[in-house]
Amino acid sequence: MRENGVGKCCSALACVVGLLAAPAAWAQDPAPPPADPGATADPAGPATTPPVPPAEPTATAPASTAAAGEATPVTPAPGTTEPVGEPKAEESQIPSWFRFDADNYGLQVWAGASHKLGPIDLASDIYLTTSGYAEFDTGPAFVLGPVIVNPMVGIGFDFMNHLTATLVAPQLYLYIDAKPVYFESWNMMQFNSVFNEGTQNYYYSRHFLLLYPVDDFGIGPHLELNVDVNELPGATAAETDDAGLSSLQIGGIVGVNYGTGNKLLMYLGYETQEEGRVSIATGTTGGKLAGRFTFVHNF
Repeated sequence: MRENGVGKCCSALACVVGLLAAPAAWAQDPAPPPADPGATADPAGPATTPPVPPAEPTATAPASTAAAGEATPVTPAPGTTEPVGEPKAEESQIPSWFRFDADNYGLQVWAGASHKLGPIDLASDIYLTTSGYAEFDTGPAFVLGPVIVNPMVGIGFDFMNHLTATLVAPQLYLYIDAKPVYFESWNMMQFNSVFNEGTQNYYYSRHFLLLYPVDDFGIGPHLELNVDVNELPGATAAETDDAGLSSLQIGGIVGVNYGTGNKLLMYLGYETQEEGRVSIATGTTGGKLAGRFTFVHNF
């Protein structure tokens, strides 16, 4: 009777274990993997290190899914239909610069850039002064080894007096950077009378040469001149009524590399023309000193 009682207890215990084990067995059936965009990598990835592209859509599925005859989907990036991990295209680089000048025209600010348009490099810049004058220039830049030739046209505005001020054309800039020699030449016409009758037109020119005995320090001669192109009708002798040379500056210039992409230019010279010594700010005749300090940064 004792053995029969033990057998009944064992049978009852086996039934209980079987009932408890059945749900666990059902929970082991294979299920398709969830698509979890939040668990995938950023599609753009870091700018300098593109992420590794994902496996192709035909890659082998995990064993549990393959057994059920299902394929693993390629999870798209959130908000897109492209596979995760596609490297982002690099942004185009636009060479650019800004510049500050301080000379007899006061403080001036420049900013410029060069855009690639097919086979042509299109240069442009804006030029601003503290007197409310603003100018925009543009033109193609031709690069021939160490030589850059840049013809341009521009238009200037006198915002303080609400006027279109001048047509700055033609312009021609030449740059030669063949270390240890650097040469720069500016040539431009300013036709003020196109917009305002009875105003002076000018030809302006600037040239300097730098010789670099060491990598970061250059020194050389500087020449700058201004020519009045037309005579002003009705002007008095004290005014700039005559055509001809109105300013001729002769001096020297120093160029210093001033950190990554930075350059300082310091020009000091002598104004040879009496007319060129007249102060633009006060209209009175000043000294014979000519000069300009310049800071340039290239991106």
